[in-house]
Amino acid sequence: MTDASTIRNEAAGITLTGPLAGTRGIVLTQAWAGSYCTALLGMLGADVIQVEVRKRPDSWRGDYAAPIGGRIKDVETAVHPWNVNPLYNSVNLNKRCITLDLGTPEGIEIYRRLVPYSDFIAENFSPRVMGNFGLEYEALKAIKPDIILASLSAYGHIGSWANIPGIGGTIEPTSGQSALLGYQDGPPMNSGQMYPDAVAAFNAFGAIIAALRHRDLTGEGQYIDLSMQDANLAMIGDSALEYVLTGRQRARLGNRHSTYAPHGIYAATGTERWIALATETDAQWAALCSIAGRGWAEDNRFVTNADRKANEDALDAEIAAWTATEDRDALSARLSAAGIYAAPVLDGLEVADDPHLRARGVVREVKHPEAGTWAQATIPLHFSRTPATDVRAAPMQGEHTRQVLAELLGMTDAEVDELERSGVSGMGPPD
Repeated sequence: MTDASTIRNEAAGITLTGPLAGTRGIVLTQAWAGSYCTALLGMLGADVIQVEVRKRPDSWRGDYAAPIGGRIKDVETAVHPWNVNPLYNSVNLNKRCITLDLGTPEGIEIYRRLVPYSDFIAENFSPRVMGNFGLEYEALKAIKPDIILASLSAYGHIGSWANIPGIGGTIEPTSGQSALLGYQDGPPMNSGQMYPDAVAAFNAFGAIIAALRHRDLTGEGQYIDLSMQDANLAMIGDSALEYVLTGRQRARLGNRHSTYAPHGIYAATGTERWIALATETDAQWAALCSIAGRGWAEDNRFVTNADRKANEDALDAEIAAWTATEDRDALSARLSAAGIYAAPVLDGLEVADDPHLRARGVVREVKHPEAGTWAQATIPLHFSRTPATDVRAAPMQGEHTRQVLAELLGMTDAEVDELERSGVSGMGPPD
């Protein structure tokens, strides 16, 4: 890493700002976990160069023949479906993209020539792939001794499950999360959001930063073997430890809390309008009773928190009857102002327009050359000494191949033309 918080890359025509300015990753990430991890590094100022293979396009770019859907189809510049997929464009901000066919000797050789210009490499293939390419950690280390390689896989590169494929939807049950999700009288459930991918991404993000710091202090690179299952088990570590020590499986609680009541999500006026609220203290409960004006403070069933937990069904019914007469946003504001935990339950479009997230700069309008201008979630961190202010749209497939190969390897246009002619590089569907 570098002490400079701003690096101007004249050849690339970009300014890199943030605490990782001056570092570079030449990465092989795809879909969500790996791509989001490396996008976060890019939003801290790292020069992240994503290597993609045209024969096997990133699944989040989508199929070459897929129609352009949603509101994007109405954008005049939206021509190539693989460049305008909102999934891909949401998790690949602040990157450059080159294409190389790693199934060819030429593609592998060029990638190996790029390794010395990299501080870190990240990939989220199944465990066998990097070895098949001849790009396993020992091979990369022979090229650049202080290289950092982060491998994100479903179950890690060692252990009896190492070669079992997995995605977020399968990691939820195998990490134990699904056992805790659901209602008391119902079966285990998945979140429906592929939540484990984001958890793995943030874990790998932190691990790579720690490895960069370790390298700066010691000169040593290292290999990071990240298991999505392990990362997500850690998110429910208290429940897992309870089971190991006592043999008890914690019950599913729906939206309730193991200790406090009330704690839930309640319907407000209108269609699919919900409010989340909870109290932890007697003072918060008293404030809720005062605002509701329903006589709960005098109800013997609800005097103490223990009373409220013992009569939680009745309590939830009382609160639901009240919130059903209230406006979601107005009630949330009143409760929050009184020190009660409360918030509106927002859908995806409402989150994108949330005033707080906008004011914090977490959600920003980002202009993409093909997809147009859309709200994107950026990094939820602010830095006082090394501001990370640069936000660039996700790259189009192969957009920076000529730029990067010329900048780092000194390759000429004629040499890149030959790579495209032979199918090693290029843009869009292979011939």
